[in-house]
Amino acid sequence: MIKILLYWYWKKEERYMTRVMKKLGLIFATLLLLVSSVPLLNQHSAQAADTTANTDSTIKVGTTQSISSLPFYFAQDKKYYDAHSVKVELQQFKTASELNDAIKAGKVNVAVTDLVNFTTIAKNNKSWKVAGTATGYSALVANKKFKNVKSLKGKTIAIDKKDGSKYYLKNLLSKNDMKMSDVKVKNVANLTTRVSNLKSKKVDAAVLSDPAISNAKQNGAKVLNKQKANNKNGDIIAVSNDLTTSKVSDVNNLINSYNDAAKDLTKSGFVPADVLLLQLGATRKSAAKMNDLDVKFASSKKVKKADFDKAVKYAKSQKLISNTMKYKNEKVNLDKVTK
Repeated sequence: MIKILLYWYWKKEERYMTRVMKKLGLIFATLLLLVSSVPLLNQHSAQAADTTANTDSTIKVGTTQSISSLPFYFAQDKKYYDAHSVKVELQQFKTASELNDAIKAGKVNVAVTDLVNFTTIAKNNKSWKVAGTATGYSALVANKKFKNVKSLKGKTIAIDKKDGSKYYLKNLLSKNDMKMSDVKVKNVANLTTRVSNLKSKKVDAAVLSDPAISNAKQNGAKVLNKQKANNKNGDIIAVSNDLTTSKVSDVNNLINSYNDAAKDLTKSGFVPADVLLLQLGATRKSAAKMNDLDVKFASSKKVKKADFDKAVKYAKSQKLISNTMKYKNEKVNLDKVTK
């Protein structure tokens, strides 16, 4: 009997100890899990901090296929951005509308455009400002049977209604005692398409900028009028105000790079920029022909108020904007952009 009682007591104690051990094991496992998770939490915190710290410092420049953009590509080719310690990414768009869409989407924070198109940019993006001029030029190119501007009366001319090409045409017609109503205007936003439409005689003439001018000439077209290349033709560099408030030194270094490239292009001509001209839409034949051009690229200067006001007045007359813009509200002053 005593053996039975002792055996029963021993089993009871064994069950009790088993329960205790299980509880202790559970507590120990929990503590072990907590301790092991501490480095994990610290690691996640560090990773989050690193992600926050790695902000993109690259300036994203949007351009169209215009000669006014060439110094930015030349600066990249010659590593002037590296020399001035600024990170730059170039993005090319076929039309002013595509460039404007990229600006609205926040894909670029600097743009090479013209004063007329800038009014649309500023209307839709209040933080964008005029930074300085860019050297460029436009031309009226026609099928070879047309002898002069007046011979285009009643004929079809391709332009982009949203940028400065129509503004150039309006002023040119006025100098030849003609009005916009004396010609038929066809909206063709893409420069390459304008050249092909001219070749196929879908249009009689087109307003172009190089290298599209040279492409059209290679197709047998005739230049009836061409602006002298300078920085007073309405081509500009526009920037996001967010960029100039947080990274103004980078923007100034971007302008330094542009100015260095402009100086080199003026000295050397287009010979070292053959491949870059192809990037801007030139054919191989027209790129080779452009080597003979004598284009003087100037450093970026401040846009004149009178030029800005004229472009705004035109944009309003064309209903591109509804309100008058004041130059003092639409410009930003940079150290490297002089008068």
